[in-house]
Amino acid sequence: MQRGRALVMAATLLAAAAAFGAPPATTLNAPSVSDNIPVNSPFYYNQWGLCPPLSVPPIPPPITGTPPDSQQPINLTADHQDGYLHGITNLTGHPEAVQGSQRMTADLMVYNAITGKVHATDNVHFYSPNLTLHGDTADYDVNTASGTFDHANFFLPERHGRGSAKQIQMLSEDRSLLTDMNYTTCPVGKKDWMLHAPDMLLNQSTNTGIGHDVTIDFYGVPILWTPYINFPLNDDRKSGFLSPSFGYSTTTGTDFQLPYYFNLAPNYDATLVPRIITKRGPDLGGEFRYLSQGGSKGQFDFNYLPHDNLADQERGRFHFENNTPFDRDDTDSSTYTDKNYGDNGSDDDDNVRSSNRGWAFNTAYNWVSDSLYFQDLGNSLNTVSTTLQERHAAINYNSDDTDLTFQTQVQEYQVVDPDILPTNYPYRRLPQVTLDWQSDVASQGPQFNLQTEFVHFQQDLRVGSLRTDIKPSVSETFGTAGYYLTPTAAYRYTDYSLDNNALPGQQTSITRALPILSLDSGLSLERSIDDGNFIQTLEPRLFYLYVPYTDQSNIPLFDSLRPEFSFLQLFTDNRFIGADRQGDANQLSYALTSRLLDGDDGSEILETSIGEIRYFEDRRVHLRYCPLASSCSTPPTPDTNLFSDLVANVTLNVNDQWSTSYGQQWNPYTRQTDLAAVGLQYHPAYHQVINLAYRYNRGLGLTQTDLSLDWPLTSNWSTVGRWNYDIQNHLTLESFIGFQYDNCCWTFDIVHRRFITQTGDADSQFFLELQFKGLGAIGRRLEDFLQNGILGYSDPSLSH
Repeated sequence: MQRGRALVMAATLLAAAAAFGAPPATTLNAPSVSDNIPVNSPFYYNQWGLCPPLSVPPIPPPITGTPPDSQQPINLTADHQDGYLHGITNLTGHPEAVQGSQRMTADLMVYNAITGKVHATDNVHFYSPNLTLHGDTADYDVNTASGTFDHANFFLPERHGRGSAKQIQMLSEDRSLLTDMNYTTCPVGKKDWMLHAPDMLLNQSTNTGIGHDVTIDFYGVPILWTPYINFPLNDDRKSGFLSPSFGYSTTTGTDFQLPYYFNLAPNYDATLVPRIITKRGPDLGGEFRYLSQGGSKGQFDFNYLPHDNLADQERGRFHFENNTPFDRDDTDSSTYTDKNYGDNGSDDDDNVRSSNRGWAFNTAYNWVSDSLYFQDLGNSLNTVSTTLQERHAAINYNSDDTDLTFQTQVQEYQVVDPDILPTNYPYRRLPQVTLDWQSDVASQGPQFNLQTEFVHFQQDLRVGSLRTDIKPSVSETFGTAGYYLTPTAAYRYTDYSLDNNALPGQQTSITRALPILSLDSGLSLERSIDDGNFIQTLEPRLFYLYVPYTDQSNIPLFDSLRPEFSFLQLFTDNRFIGADRQGDANQLSYALTSRLLDGDDGSEILETSIGEIRYFEDRRVHLRYCPLASSCSTPPTPDTNLFSDLVANVTLNVNDQWSTSYGQQWNPYTRQTDLAAVGLQYHPAYHQVINLAYRYNRGLGLTQTDLSLDWPLTSNWSTVGRWNYDIQNHLTLESFIGFQYDNCCWTFDIVHRRFITQTGDADSQFFLELQFKGLGAIGRRLEDFLQNGILGYSDPSLSH
């Protein structure tokens, strides 16, 4: 039994290998969603929970030693041992050969001490911590670490896998050849799916497996075949085909993809994605990713459709992004390894957790061939609703020690929404420079802050400008844990130098300067309830703001807008976003917040907030733009209301299963609700969630309901669904219904979706996915689509 671990490792890792290529399965080789969840938690999911225990022979307790198994001596025991000439010994009556944690038993063993060969017959069993084998006969050469097992069945309890081979040849310590191999994760007596290969070579030294003429059967019907596969025997990436993907749409027809993954080097890889869209034609997509030892990372993505039969044109898409830290501190970064590359295209911070300090360069470039590209070829509502493609190049600096941040960038957009007129295209920033600094917040005394921006706005059909915006401020907080009082004084200076697109007679040099004064104050009161089981807080807050009026109607609107009113706006010093408008103010915001906390762990059970603004002067600054005095014949109507909308928010976490939230804005003059939103979620366990939401916006004429769920029907069947309905227009914006069948060794998903496109037309899609547990998925990966549509959706493929 010398060095039997070649067989142990090869067979064990075979069960974990994908049928085709193997790029990184998850971001950063991340733990699954259940890895940090206790086994007894209702949110823990065990993908083998529906399986009966594997029927494997009893495994004797392993005998371990300090040296590796391959260096430990072989111990032979039996009820009867008969010695012969030339070092041959027959062992009968429970013969057993033990080497470290590995052992072999049979009805009869013959050992040749001179040649080091062991021959075992009748009821041969091999045991190890991760593998058991049962075969008719076995021959093993201790000296060369080679041998054969004939007609062997193997079991992998930890992987829940099993299989058989006509013969398993251990060619050397690192190489094994399996002949006429079958493999599945289905329980004994079940062959729902089965992988067949006439030969499979497993090489531990290169961590690769090579097979020919590989077929996967589903209920006896071959559904996948490949003449050749080359896959990894561990978690390393390996070139090869990835799981195919297919779907169906009434607009575009059948959509089929078969990606091929190229593991080019430990720090860069590529994926080629041929795609057939039956009503449009062939599309070639691809991705290239790279990562340097110093932390620079990036990727290229592209799609090219030579001729779209429906649009009658050539179409394509290109995406590039890069992030390069110049002052990376390796002591503050994760270790660079070839296994921590990414997740086959995720936009997450995949593999290098760069330091937050120092200089960095990042850039992005996005391009599509036409403004209808995402509408015609996008496969999600988020993609279809894309209106802009950003392009930028930026240099950033962040110093935690001095609380200093700096950025300089150039930025522009490609507009891909046909409804946006060229005169309304966003401005290019060529360049933009920002510098922000604040004093140490932990220090005593006054706190100083400086915000600066220099930007050049450029647009072909509109007036551009050089804009300089400087805003220094000073504040100091007085108080204790029970109260605080924070006066703040700021000064905002903004200068514009308009370019040659200005109208004749228009003022081209504009300066705006004004002070901003505020006083923020609050109390923090609390009391114990029910003998300390709960804590209730009472947090009243007053915020006074004064900004004198300055006429700003002659300033163009480059990046300013007025956001939707909310509770947070009660405590900001500008009701506008952007530097082109600084709102005038003489107002007092008053609000009251109360929380109910758990007395043991401090978790929040209930939070309620209510507040509004009392205006002492009319508001005269608006988003109106008058380049010439004659272009605005009448002055804007000031806002004369004495009070803002009354804003209220309630969040209730009843327990670990129920949560709800409610928000409302009530107009005291019309005595009507301007905005309202309510949400309710029931999430008692994994794969069990129901969401109900209602949204109302009187100004936009929007009234919508949104119902979504992910719920089990039986132990094997579950359903997913969503219904997003526009009550105002009596229109279903998006709906889908799907079912999943989950048994011991495979799952099947089918989803039908109907949604409204950007043009207002309805489109329908079908998605199918068949996943063989422990092997891979066939169809279209649905987790992103379902997670976007169902808050709290649980994807079993990401769990144990």
